[in-house]
Amino acid sequence: MSYLLVAILAGLAAIERKGFLQAMLARPVALATLIGLALGDVGGGVLVGAPLELFWLGAVNLGAALPVHEALGTAAIAGGAVLAGRALGGVTPEVAVLSLLIAAPLADAGRRAERLTEVLNEKLAARAEERLSRGDPAGAARVNLLGLFAPFAISAVLAPIGAALAAEAVPRLVLGPFAALPLATGWFAFSGLACASGAKAMRAPRARVVYYAALVAGAAAVVTVMWRVGVRA
Repeated sequence: MSYLLVAILAGLAAIERKGFLQAMLARPVALATLIGLALGDVGGGVLVGAPLELFWLGAVNLGAALPVHEALGTAAIAGGAVLAGRALGGVTPEVAVLSLLIAAPLADAGRRAERLTEVLNEKLAARAEERLSRGDPAGAARVNLLGLFAPFAISAVLAPIGAALAAEAVPRLVLGPFAALPLATGWFAFSGLACASGAKAMRAPRARVVYYAALVAGAAAVVTVMWRVGVRA
């Protein structure tokens, strides 16, 4: 049931981000929260979604631009983190960073798949125009719905797979070979990088200054954490 919920939300987000509505519900901070809510851990979803939103702040569908599929990546990462957290007492920075490493590549896989759907949609658009020229608006509407099915299906299939891989692997890694490593540092490092990426994505005159400031602050935080861990060890 959990993976079915991830599939449905991921599929609907894939449609909402580009093909219908575009109310920003597919953005990482919103989608991860919705997935956390559906799976019973809103806090875990927010923990994952906030840095992902900053990291993929520049991934926006504008005109012919084809950015990474941030909705697919978010659904897989958030779903995997929340499901893995069930076996570990909740979503921690350790769980979040490992889920990110496992499921994030799906964002790029989604972009590649989206190129194929663009080709398909061009053919469907020509078919819809042909139906309209014959005075068949209902047929044209059905063709349009068919065009929405492809992005839904791609995300509905890939997101649960990524979530399942994370849900199975993360508990074993956290409790196994990675148990002695300061994994939380990796999540703090990613959060710093996400802040920097979000600042860079802003088209403000001082965005570059904010970008480098956030990057330096994140690096300093990571070095401090690693130093303290080394001292305690």
